[in-house]
Amino acid sequence: MDKVSNENHSPGRVRIPPPQKNLQRATELGFEALAHQEDEQIAWLGAENTATGSAAAIWRIPVLEDAFEVDLAARRVTTSDGRPVGPFWSILALHYLSIATRPERQTPETVFADLSTARSYAGVYHGRVIARLCGTAGRNAEKLTAAASALAARTVEADGDVAYDFDPFPRLSLRLIWHAPDDEFPPSATLLLPGNIESFFCAEDIVVLSESLVARLGGKPF
Repeated sequence: MDKVSNENHSPGRVRIPPPQKNLQRATELGFEALAHQEDEQIAWLGAENTATGSAAAIWRIPVLEDAFEVDLAARRVTTSDGRPVGPFWSILALHYLSIATRPERQTPETVFADLSTARSYAGVYHGRVIARLCGTAGRNAEKLTAAASALAARTVEADGDVAYDFDPFPRLSLRLIWHAPDDEFPPSATLLLPGNIESFFCAEDIVVLSESLVARLGGKPF
């Protein structure tokens, strides 16, 4: 998922498209990939075709506490009540539904920095995910508990003050472990990923998925 920023155009320099152009292109490519995906594979990934008769497929896929409708003919992704889904969640859903393999569902036990392709993103990840969480929904346990409950999270036992499992997609879970602040330290958190998450998403998509979960915990729409 490309978030490259625009540069000033000058003679002899290739103009880099602005972020929105890149997101539009990524969405187009996602729909193109999904159009070639086998229906059996999409169903295995947890989606259901809700189209009737000979109409083009409309795939319904659970995402956190809601479900997306992925309309191949209209090239549109909406929530269960018909609201448009933003580009980041749309692209993530398209990439997920286009997975060609069948990765085993694993318990989230791996931190982002330990992933083989993710180490160069570690600093970015901490700022965009962990620091943002602790400055928003993770400021205190009560706020985080309410936010997690709204996203259909499951309370789990872990080495922290509170911990939750989230299902951003049917065969993929993330675990958030939160530590309360004390007199010396502010709140802190760890987001655990399944060890095979790179079979689902590339490193940048993993950053965007984690960041998007934090945004949802902070009350942002899909």
